[in-house]
Amino acid sequence: MRFRLIILAILCLVLTAPLHAAELYSDVTLPKDLRLQGKTPSGLTARAWSGRWTNPGSPPAEGLNAILIFEKVAGKKATIIYAFGDSPELKIKPGWARHKVNLLSEGKNVKFSFTSKLRNVMDFELDGDKLKGSLRGKQVKVEMTPCELGKK
Repeated sequence: MRFRLIILAILCLVLTAPLHAAELYSDVTLPKDLRLQGKTPSGLTARAWSGRWTNPGSPPAEGLNAILIFEKVAGKKATIIYAFGDSPELKIKPGWARHKVNLLSEGKNVKFSFTSKLRNVMDFELDGDKLKGSLRGKQVKVEMTPCELGKK
């Protein structure tokens, strides 16, 4: 009985440990209280995504690293963490925010939108193993791929 209690306590500690984006962008910070809640729903192929925002008219070096994490999913509603890196040329400093989104299913695709801290409306569409995003009304786009989250 004592052994089971010890194993249960260790599992609780491991499952509630803070997460970080393992081996991703060093300029993107995540919240210290990030905790994945619940199971990954069948419509999502991953809980965490990473990519780089780019503008076709800008030099390739310009852009913004970003990570999007589905922290909690309950039915057609989700709480996401959107974190972004440093972009001196765009005068953007690293940051993150939590957003509540509605998940809209269209066939096999899942869509959602939110307004960023910089007041841009961001539209995302999950298409298989790619999460494609765009800034509404602008040519800026991102294509994100699944990434691993590790324990701190």
